[in-house]
Amino acid sequence: LVERFTAYHRRSYVCKAGVGDTVIGAAAEIADINGVANASHVKDKLIEMHFLNETIWATGIAASHSSKKTDAGSYEPDTTLAQICKHHVTRIPYEIARLAHDLAGGLVATLPSDADFNHPEIGDLLSRYVQASKSADDRRRILRYIESITLGRNAVGYLTESMHGAGSPQAQRLVLAKYADFQSKRTAAKRLAGCKDTETPPLPPCSSKS
Repeated sequence: LVERFTAYHRRSYVCKAGVGDTVIGAAAEIADINGVANASHVKDKLIEMHFLNETIWATGIAASHSSKKTDAGSYEPDTTLAQICKHHVTRIPYEIARLAHDLAGGLVATLPSDADFNHPEIGDLLSRYVQASKSADDRRRILRYIESITLGRNAVGYLTESMHGAGSPQAQRLVLAKYADFQSKRTAAKRLAGCKDTETPPLPPCSSKS
């Protein structure tokens, strides 16, 4: 029962791909505001973010597509693929957040407060120097969004909860170990390698003379 529940729960972490889409969008927007959107290394970092995020989506969809119908008529997601979906989620959002910080620049952590921007003496000066290809207000809003999702209170949901929600990483690895079936993989490898001993179990290592 616990294993069935965790398969459903861990597969559901495909939802982090939706949050990731918004982080990628914010990173692309801030790169454009900063005037570096056409730089090859910036494009490559955005592609990397997209690639990683779609990996979460792909494993979640794969777990559902490979589901099996139960006697009760409900469908259970593939246990192994559900673990892999969640295990990716324990890692990928952190890398997406890191790349967002890279593209945003240090201003994502050093941006003056709203009170400073609204200050009667220094507010106009701050807006003058913070604006780039778009208004200072737009730049501030995008930077604050990246800050909130990756460093602020919403980072709890996008990062910390991605790590420990539905079980910390080792919990998925325990289930993966249970269903990995290394014996059949060893048998297949030995057969393809031409080993004489292809029985399982036991599967002793192949001799270099085999």
